Amino acid sequence: MSSHQIKKSGSTVADYFKFDINALEKQLEIKNEIYWQNAGEKKALVVFHQAAKRVPAYKDFLKKHQINPNKIITITDFKSVPTTDKKNYTSAYPLNLRSWDGKLSTNKITASSSGTSGNPNYWPRSGEQEYEAAVVHELLYKNFFNIAKKHSLIIIGFPMGVYVSGMATVLPSWMVAQKYNATILSVGNNKPEVLKAIKTLSNFYEQIIFIGHPFFIKDVLETGKSEHINWGKLNLKVMFCSEGFSEIWRERVLENAGIKNKIGSSLSTYGSSEMLLMAYETPISIVLKELAENNSEIRKKLFSREHSPSIFQYNPTSRYIEEIKKELIFTSQSGIPLIRFNMHDSGVVVSFSKAADTINKNSPTWKGKIKNWPIWQLPLVALWGRSDHTIIFYAANIYPEHIHAALHQKQFLNKLTGKFTMHKGLYKNFDESLKINIELRPKIRITGSLTKEIREIIFNKLKQINSEFADANSRFGKKTIPKIKLWTYQHPYYFKVGLKPKYIQKTNA
Repeated sequence: MSSHQIKKSGSTVADYFKFDINALEKQLEIKNEIYWQNAGEKKALVVFHQAAKRVPAYKDFLKKHQINPNKIITITDFKSVPTTDKKNYTSAYPLNLRSWDGKLSTNKITASSSGTSGNPNYWPRSGEQEYEAAVVHELLYKNFFNIAKKHSLIIIGFPMGVYVSGMATVLPSWMVAQKYNATILSVGNNKPEVLKAIKTLSNFYEQIIFIGHPFFIKDVLETGKSEHINWGKLNLKVMFCSEGFSEIWRERVLENAGIKNKIGSSLSTYGSSEMLLMAYETPISIVLKELAENNSEIRKKLFSREHSPSIFQYNPTSRYIEEIKKELIFTSQSGIPLIRFNMHDSGVVVSFSKAADTINKNSPTWKGKIKNWPIWQLPLVALWGRSDHTIIFYAANIYPEHIHAALHQKQFLNKLTGKFTMHKGLYKNFDESLKINIELRPKIRITGSLTKEIREIIFNKLKQINSEFADANSRFGKKTIPKIKLWTYQHPYYFKVGLKPKYIQKTNA
């Protein structure tokens, strides 16, 4: 994890079992953020120079941009290297030419993501990437879910098959389970099977760790409660991934399941198809997120935005992250090495010292909340979501995160699943319309009053947190009021069972 070298081959499993997790934990607790940032910069330069020599596509990319790798010596030099993205790099070069040494055979597994256009993208992964993922999962399971002391059943609720998230969680979790008293159950996003497994197996374990998309986990917990599962007695832990949510949402979901303490019982992660797990919540990031959601001055000072983001910590030695114009830029050796890669995720990097100063100033007793948990002096990343996943409506960029912020109100948590889709339409006079389809929880009826209430909340929230929308509303008035349509639970038109939520519909359906 701390090495700056890139191995061409090796036994992933053997290397992982030799790895000393205790030594890494000690480093995380005693080394300051300057140490980690410096180490990350050195690793980024190594990855750059190795890719410039061994990756045919990147070698050509640098040549086209007239970059001489031999002149890239310092991190300042590195920041002058052009960024890559899907358009100018991953879609511009064949998969094999983007691999180490131009060979797909050097990778040990390939998974797929659906891609924003609906066409699949394939992401080969090396053995070293699986090794790294195992170390990170062990770090999280051991430090925040107490896997070293409790016999654990780890239920993975991500879709399986060719898709990234399932295999990217099963493989490292299986490797971790070899070191500890833990069992892996890969169920997929199949609610009846998850509930059946819990009813059948929970008595044999001291705790359950349930991993999946937030709204799937919420659905399972609510259905389980209606089927008389006593979550509070199962010592349940949950790990979320892929979706943002508010602290009000988290607390309500956990409270509804009888989980009293969110720190030590819940954790969210930040990952991608390209680079797998990139950052993760820690107790200090959760405390900061809670403060930011309740204090607009903190949001403005740290993030220069009104809307509160998801907040994670990350290790620069595995994912070197930069910020350019409030977009996150990543460098990672990965199976397909990516150098200064822009996924068009909207976010900012926040230093640990700045985050800690903000917390100390606004919550002097915060350490009491996390006294049983380690504090790592790693930098933080704040994430709002994909900056290119928007709908432009009357020249205003409408982000899915803004709709989430409106729907995560207390009065809606027992009525809505949290899933929605939105698209632009046209009225008969060709004026634009913003159409939002929203899924109801089971047995909740579609009523005019509920539709009206949701429309008003969304409309007011957009005016509050989206200055572009507020300006459009001041000029176009009622034309900017969104059209809301409610759908029954798991309706096959927009909310078919088993599919990951797709918030943007590019064409009318």
